[in-house]
Amino acid sequence: MSQIKEWTLPNGEFDWEGYESTCPAVLRKGNPHVKTKDPRHKVFCREPYAQELYNIYEGHIAENDTILRIDYGRTYPGKIYSVSGSTGTVDIGYRQLIFINLEKEDEPFRDLSAGDEVEVTITSDVDNEKMHISGSISEGMRKKTFQEMFGAIETQDTAWVGVVKTMMEEAGYVVSINGINCFMPGSLAGINKLHDFSSVLNSEIYVVPVSYSKERGSLVVSHRAYLKTLIPEAVENLKETQGEDVTGTVTGSAKYGVFCEFNRCLTGMIHVNDLNEDTAARHKTQEIKPGEEITFKVKDIISNTKITLTQLDNIPENPWKNINEKYKVPSTVDAKVKTCKDYGLFVEIEKGVVGLLHVSEIGENNIKNFKAKDKIKVVMTRIEEETKKVFLKLPS
Repeated sequence: MSQIKEWTLPNGEFDWEGYESTCPAVLRKGNPHVKTKDPRHKVFCREPYAQELYNIYEGHIAENDTILRIDYGRTYPGKIYSVSGSTGTVDIGYRQLIFINLEKEDEPFRDLSAGDEVEVTITSDVDNEKMHISGSISEGMRKKTFQEMFGAIETQDTAWVGVVKTMMEEAGYVVSINGINCFMPGSLAGINKLHDFSSVLNSEIYVVPVSYSKERGSLVVSHRAYLKTLIPEAVENLKETQGEDVTGTVTGSAKYGVFCEFNRCLTGMIHVNDLNEDTAARHKTQEIKPGEEITFKVKDIISNTKITLTQLDNIPENPWKNINEKYKVPSTVDAKVKTCKDYGLFVEIEKGVVGLLHVSEIGENNIKNFKAKDKIKVVMTRIEEETKKVFLKLPS
């Protein structure tokens, strides 16, 4: 009893610090022959198996998920342990649960349930005199999201859902992703230039991180990059519905036709010869404006980025379809010169099928003997139906 009174504080509590300062173990020297992983560790055992025993102990600690120490400002993965009113607790594998004030969290993280996986940043001094440790899920998720997005810039193969918060005059938009404000240039807000820049405000969109702006101190994201990943599948689906009516949006017009965006990520052109009477008249007077809805049919799919459209009812059959069955290689055919260039002749095999007869097959002197509309014989040496290319030479 006298020893207990000796280490009893005035408030009646036991003075552990005073007791430990005179504890014989404090004065003892550790075994210098045992190598420890942590300089704070001391092994007093002098037996021959002391090192082996310590190694076993360390292996047990390594296999255990329990965190022995946490630091202020660091972020840890965990799970929601409980939610009660405006207070939540997170289990990160530490000896104490981390307390969360849900009212101070960003809106997406206020509605959480037990078992939800989160990232939490420690926001209170771990060694404080309070009875609990505080953290922030919003801050933790922001850090995790930023690290993941920054790491995805090089590959650009991951998209995130963001909300377009504000529009910056003549610059772009602020897109919020898990509380991180990213910059999206106006040119990257769509597959084509938007006709109405305010149309995407407050909407949820998928974006891909493409760079980091040191000047703005923010990640740069692109909705256009995401839409481009949808093109191959959209083109395959388009082949199954080719010839059916499609409604799209005018993105611009030129002397030779009207450009349209449709099916979310595809772009095509209606040549002036394929415009219906009403649209042709309005095109001639420059009344067709970006943003206007327009109906058409898909005429030809040349590639993922080159699609021709038409408003006419009778769509001529694609001359390239099954062309390898029509012409055997090599095959000598009658053709007609369309245009003459220094590097060769463009020769029409049939309407819609044109190939290049290179100057090396003709001779620099002989090429001058040809002119447009000349009828000639050529040998088809190779046909590429997918790329719509035909390779030619003169008969021997």
